[in-house]
Amino acid sequence: MPGVTKEQIAKAKQMDLLTYLKAFEAGELVQVNRDTYSTRTHDSLKISNGKWYWFSRGIGGTTALNYLIEVQGYSFVEVVKRLCGGETKVAIQPKTIDEPEEFCLPRANENCERIIQYLKRRRISNEILKHCIQNKLIYESCDYHNAVFAGYDAKEIPRYAALRGTWAGAKRPFKGEVKGSDKRYSFSITPKESRDKLFVTESAIDALSVATLRKDRWKDSHYLSIGGVYAPKRKETTAKLPAALVEYLKDHQEIKKIVLCLDNDDAGRGASRFIEEELKEKGYSVWDKPPKRGKDYNEYLLI
Repeated sequence: MPGVTKEQIAKAKQMDLLTYLKAFEAGELVQVNRDTYSTRTHDSLKISNGKWYWFSRGIGGTTALNYLIEVQGYSFVEVVKRLCGGETKVAIQPKTIDEPEEFCLPRANENCERIIQYLKRRRISNEILKHCIQNKLIYESCDYHNAVFAGYDAKEIPRYAALRGTWAGAKRPFKGEVKGSDKRYSFSITPKESRDKLFVTESAIDALSVATLRKDRWKDSHYLSIGGVYAPKRKETTAKLPAALVEYLKDHQEIKKIVLCLDNDDAGRGASRFIEEELKEKGYSVWDKPPKRGKDYNEYLLI
């Protein structure tokens, strides 16, 4: 097949989904019981006994290759290259879920033309986009031309990066995180002057969308993507606030007001209720403001 070798295809087909997620997207895994996992993004997608099945869509398979094509929207050639480490034949070396990963931002492309066009299609404000590129919050990767949404710690050291595919023809654009990303330092936009209001979203693009919808007022607040949510069960006593939110509030103690802009689905609504209750107990003023229409704030922006 053009672009990949038979050896690469054979190698890519060897990796099951659980091994892939443990090695490269550990933050996506949610253990349902001893032998079953789901993902944070799709709670109806179950992984067990070497197989996976997405109950809400009625599709399933056995390999990571199937998952990346059917769920994440990759092309076959792109999946094979990703699982085999790019253009060359690199053996897959799965790592355990507990083994620490070394974090390194993807190499930047010489320009950001593709991500600029992608985010313009998502109707993100030119002013906000320019601000994020100038401050190295967003850039285009050199390898797959993904949009890279970087997160930094209090010392401005990069600790996290979310990835989003920019190919306009993808049915389901690629979404992922750079290996070794520390979820405590998710993508955020921090105002230059001290401000007391924070807008919280699930994804980086939703954070950009909320800022865009606020028009000329966007500079007066903080914006934080918490990288997805899950809705704790009512009797769950071990549930915790998202790590990114806890860290951001610790690093920005001037924040007193928090607006929750999570998704209009079961996970988003359940997470909002839990987060609102927890934050109010800590003395914050909290507003739950899901989008008036659409699943998330970027859908709302596009309406």
